[in-house]
Amino acid sequence: MGYILCQVKRAKIPYYIENISMNIYSIEELCYYMYHNIYLLDETIINEGLCFWLRDELNLRRLYQKLFTQLDAGGPIGDFILPIFKEINYLSFAEFKEMNKQLKVFEEQPMVVRLKMKGDYLFNHEKYINAIRVYTEALQKSKGSNLGAQFTGSIYNNMGCAYAKLFQTEESFECFGHAYEILHSGASLRSYLFAAYFNKGKDTYERLCEEQGVDAQTKQAMDAQIRKAQEVVLPKDIDPLLDTWTRNYHRNTGL
Repeated sequence: MGYILCQVKRAKIPYYIENISMNIYSIEELCYYMYHNIYLLDETIINEGLCFWLRDELNLRRLYQKLFTQLDAGGPIGDFILPIFKEINYLSFAEFKEMNKQLKVFEEQPMVVRLKMKGDYLFNHEKYINAIRVYTEALQKSKGSNLGAQFTGSIYNNMGCAYAKLFQTEESFECFGHAYEILHSGASLRSYLFAAYFNKGKDTYERLCEEQGVDAQTKQAMDAQIRKAQEVVLPKDIDPLLDTWTRNYHRNTGL
């Protein structure tokens, strides 16, 4: 894929992409987003609002008509986004073919699996609040699925990780607790115990380690990790660091 110069005018009013809390101003930016965020192509962007924005802000009336026809047909995602890429020849045929192949694999998954994949994608891109929202929806839908307890446990585990990234220790502790109840794995136990330390304190951590029969070698390694996590050395001039942390927090949470 080569570098694409802006071929269509930029919008005065941007299109807001809820999943990643971002405004886009051109069809090039829209194509870039869709190409690099396959797992986020859902009803939050494939809807009438996008069609109206392309018509009213970018003056792409023929494209608007094509997309509206595809919306009415209710076909695959690839059929909807193809005209957008074709409008500016953003992708080569081979690139679109490969993207469409990935989309088909994604669409063939059960809805709850697609939700988890979407949550994982948002988590990996540091959109933790949106990831938690998607994981919550996935948990609700997993109750009626036949995917098994291991799948549910993995959602709880990943949600616990998202809460931990936001320093919401109580919610993290609760999620890791559910994950360990289901998974009973060494990794889920360690996550649960770490969360216990940072939410409930050292005494609870020590008690749970004893109750769960954590061996001496594992306990020693966990204690070392906790000490390392607490060894934060702040610079003398902390203001720039605080500014960076604040920007990152707003970027990752959308708040």
